[in-house]
This record gives sequence, structure tokens and C-alpha cells, in this order.
Amino acid sequence: MPHTHKRPIVDIGIVCSNVDEFLHFYRDLLGFHVVLDFEIPEDTAVSAGLAPRGFRQVRLKAGETLIKLMEIKNPPARKKPEFSSGVRWLTFFVDDAHRTYRELSAKSVRFLSEPVAVPDAPAVVCAVDPDGVLAEFVQLPPSAR
Repeated sequence: MPHTHKRPIVDIGIVCSNVDEFLHFYRDLLGFHVVLDFEIPEDTAVSAGLAPRGFRQVRLKAGETLIKLMEIKNPPARKKPEFSSGVRWLTFFVDDAHRTYRELSAKSVRFLSEPVAVPDAPAVVCAVDPDGVLAEFVQLPPSAR
């Protein structure tokens, strides 16, 4: 699959059990900016296979990637927080995972631990979004930046 344009090759769509909680987490706490907020009509959603009915989509900019939040009437139930199949985490690359941990903790972001070192990164720390998906903050070694 060739990639010739300057956009990232992947954007991420999240079906939200409560879009207000997601906006609070991704916009207000993590600081991503809303770039678009619009309605997808039911006929478009159904004919394209996107959803069984129309929905609101809020797009947030995370670096060069879009995180697209879907608000739908009668949303699916929240996932159970334990490890399971499907998308389980989003990785965000940061300059300093310890500073990110301190700043977001001060905003009441709930982390699973303090930053830890892993074989390919000097520090990694994970928070949890409103539906239990991990938000992983990775500090890359200087050689990988």
C-alpha cells in the first residue's frame, strides 16, 4: 500500500460510550485540540458501513494523527477494563515521560504506575481513558528521535 501524501497513513476512530468523558480526557486533560465537530447522517453511516445509524464525530489533533471520537445514540456498553482482544492502547511519543506523568497527574489523570524503563525506551507510563483503553506515553531514546 503506497503512501505518497504528507498525512499519516492511519487515523484512529473511537466509538465512545460517553463522548463528554472522552472530550474531557483527550481534549481537556491531554491537551489535544478539536479540529472538526460534525454530524454524519444516517443514510451515509449505513450505506458506507460506518455505523447502524447517524452519529456525531469530533476530530482531535494528536501530532499529525487524528483521533476521531464517535458519539452515537444508544452506544455500545463500556468494555471491561481487563486485558482483552481488540484495540487496547494508543501510544503517544513524548519528550519526557516523567514530566508528562507529573503534569497530567496534577490534572487528575489516573496512571497505572509511575514511569518505568523498558528495553527500547528510557521511560514509559500508561494512563486509562474513560472506556479503559490505555494511553501509553513513551519517551524515546535520543538516538530514535
